[in-house]
Amino acid sequence: MFDTPDGRDPPSHGESVCQLLDRPFFGLSPQATQNRPAAGRGPAAGDVAGSSFATAVLSSDRPPTENLLGRLGSVDGVFDEVLAGLAGCDASETLALAARLARLTARLEGLTVHTHVHLARQRPPNPAAGEAGEPYSSVAADELAAELGQSPRTMSSRLATAWDIAHDLPVALADLAAGLLDHTRLAALHGLTVCLTARQRAFVEATMLAGSRLASPPQWRRKIHRLVARLDPDAAAKRRRRAHTERRVAIDALDDGMACLTAVLSAEDSQAIYDRINQIARTDARTDGDSRSIDARRADVLAALLLGNRREHVTVELQVIACVGTLASLDENPAELVGYGPIPASVGRALAADAHWRRVLTDPETGTVLDLGHRRVPTPALARLVRHQQTRCVFPGCGMPATHADLDHTVAHTHGGRTALDNLGLLCRRHHRAKHRRDGWRLDQLQPGVFTWTSPTGRTYRVDSTSDEEGGRPADNTHSRPTSNSAFG
Repeated sequence: MFDTPDGRDPPSHGESVCQLLDRPFFGLSPQATQNRPAAGRGPAAGDVAGSSFATAVLSSDRPPTENLLGRLGSVDGVFDEVLAGLAGCDASETLALAARLARLTARLEGLTVHTHVHLARQRPPNPAAGEAGEPYSSVAADELAAELGQSPRTMSSRLATAWDIAHDLPVALADLAAGLLDHTRLAALHGLTVCLTARQRAFVEATMLAGSRLASPPQWRRKIHRLVARLDPDAAAKRRRRAHTERRVAIDALDDGMACLTAVLSAEDSQAIYDRINQIARTDARTDGDSRSIDARRADVLAALLLGNRREHVTVELQVIACVGTLASLDENPAELVGYGPIPASVGRALAADAHWRRVLTDPETGTVLDLGHRRVPTPALARLVRHQQTRCVFPGCGMPATHADLDHTVAHTHGGRTALDNLGLLCRRHHRAKHRRDGWRLDQLQPGVFTWTSPTGRTYRVDSTSDEEGGRPADNTHSRPTSNSAFG
């Protein structure tokens, strides 16, 4: 029917691509998706996540981990066969395949929730580390973050959500694991019922799962809203009060020297702010010769309102690093805005026009920092060197910038550790504490800026802060000797 990329036997005659996905090893036994927990029943003592699915996967007589991973490897083989056969599918078969894959995606997401919760159960809270009353230790999120290549903050949030779903919505999780409910609808059910009592939440769960999945997630959400409103007329007000405590302002880096500034405010404040910005922007649009788009005018109005039309009266400290050649307009190598990343050379030169300067010496081949100026007092100079070289917390995936990180002795000073470049590292407060926990992570620095983290289970993760994987440190490669860069702030 079609060739397979690695020489395995193609599917038997008449076996469709969709049938490949129904081979016995692709899912668990039928018992795993039958006899799901009754609506409203919480997880029983000893359940991994309160569902028979979890019990089927992780029961006391489960096969060794090697067998589980081996069966998942067989799934990889099926995916290869499906991909190879996709070109031969007509439109009807392709739609059937898309639906089947959506169900399998839901099952994988359900299994992922169970796996994360199972790990959390194996990491009980440590009262000595201030975790008394918590359901599990923060070590679990850090281990997942390092293993999956995600930020610790992201995994902490995902693990907390998985834990809540497993314990508060066990029937919905069973349906997710069986491929009967998608993750988008489960997330809506979880988020919109947080303010309800356990009994009310179980009623909404049972009602929603007993009915159809509706045509779209927005319809699903509206039905939940109506159920919640009937059960608890004050729920909307409670959700509003809870949401109001989470108002915030955040910034996210974009490409090409831009960033996205967001604010989560009350709807009325947000609308009033937008209306004012929009009104001024549309008034500005009447200016002859103004070719800016309305979106660009709104953005400029926001900046002017916050910073003032006379920016020279606003004092903001920015740290920018650039090669001498870039500042002298001899090349267009990007400058580095500390805490953000590369910015265009022209922007770096504009910021340099009125700045205080500090010399930085870098290796022209690698960009590694060799020395910093203003070494009047060794300790501050060494601190600047470490912060410039490492830029962020050195825990795998952590994005906490150097300006908000602690300067840590890899080998504690009380244990004979030297205050030197090869024994200093940047750690955010969370991972600084994790390193010093008796049952926590171990950190070694094999050479300056090269760290090895050992997890509580013995897994190791290497972080090389000198490798410049992001290409963020400017280096003049046209010379064979160290080059003087300039930092100003």
